[in-house]
Amino acid sequence: MKASRSKDFAYAMTPLKILSWPVGTWPLQDYDIFSATRAIIAISLLLLMLTILHIEMYLDSSDAEKNLDGLALITCGILAVSKVIRFRIRPGGLISNFTSAVKDYDELKDQEKRVIVRRHAYMARLACGSVISFAYFTSTIMMTLPMLVEEEDEGIVNVTEESIPSYPIPSEYVMAIIQLPDNLYFIVFIVEYLMLIFLSTGNLGSDSLFFGIIFHLCGQIEILRLEFDRLNNENEKAMEHFTSLTKRHIYLLKLAKMLSETISSILAMQLFTSCILICTSGLQFIIALKIGNIVMTIKTFIVSTTLLLQLFAYSYVGEYLKRQMEGVGNSVYFCSWYNIPKCVAKDIIYVIMRGQDPVFLRAGKFFVVNMETYMSIIKTSMSYLSVLRVMINA
Repeated sequence: MKASRSKDFAYAMTPLKILSWPVGTWPLQDYDIFSATRAIIAISLLLLMLTILHIEMYLDSSDAEKNLDGLALITCGILAVSKVIRFRIRPGGLISNFTSAVKDYDELKDQEKRVIVRRHAYMARLACGSVISFAYFTSTIMMTLPMLVEEEDEGIVNVTEESIPSYPIPSEYVMAIIQLPDNLYFIVFIVEYLMLIFLSTGNLGSDSLFFGIIFHLCGQIEILRLEFDRLNNENEKAMEHFTSLTKRHIYLLKLAKMLSETISSILAMQLFTSCILICTSGLQFIIALKIGNIVMTIKTFIVSTTLLLQLFAYSYVGEYLKRQMEGVGNSVYFCSWYNIPKCVAKDIIYVIMRGQDPVFLRAGKFFVVNMETYMSIIKTSMSYLSVLRVMINA
């Protein structure tokens, strides 16, 4: 393993490794048969889940509640497969950034810089913990719901009637076709729960990996801003120091661009599907409140919250990266440039100009992902949801 012995590195990267290693996307791993096997197992389970959901929706198209659940799981499953394949097949941007992070932590000596890095590592852990906790909690809720439903049905349904067992994912008709023995029900139950866990890990876990390295990159940009603030005439090698900072700026811009290109196509799918799922989950929530279905209300509320939190995390990270990049130009402008040699001061204008053109997180290389995008998607989703609600009431 290519890793740093720094405790700060372990603090920042251990949660990311725990989430990405099971699906074979940890960038600092050895890309051998063992890591490929983990990725294949994860992708196979996700594809199996997608196949079951498609067949189930084809066999039973009359149950609106189950079909909406199936639609949400299919959409999240496609995103999870796309992220795992993308991070596994084309990991160059992630590997470069994580390798650079190892070097950054090994060279971290200054206490002030260490505070900056630790603060961004804490932000990464907070973002990762929030999204993945909601994802695992949703998976657990979907696992426990069939148990609660069966307990309620025991006192209502006549014992002479044949009851169809419930599963964590909609698969009752598929299991009826396969005709599995009753003693295998628990095994199927556990396998489907594993599918939900891999779904959460492949989707939200991959997001956590991306958020973690983005926050580290933002920490390095803030350190660069600190170095530009310290430019003064006391440094006898001001030109060499300024040149090294400029090269560092170019290098960080390159790393940010690589990350943006890695996630660009996936972000386009993410924004489109998030808008759809927020509408469908919101519609389920309204229907559940109308009919007084408490279980469905809780489930749809948790799913909607997870979707909104995931979308907010991407938007906040994109906005934070943009502001940190723009802050480099501001730091150079407000430094003591009038006290440094003229040969250095005349080149500052180029750094300021480059700082006005920061690297953005883009969805499909067209849409900038920031807080403005988040508000736009929320407004659009609420507009469509209002139309659907009126159609239901009509």
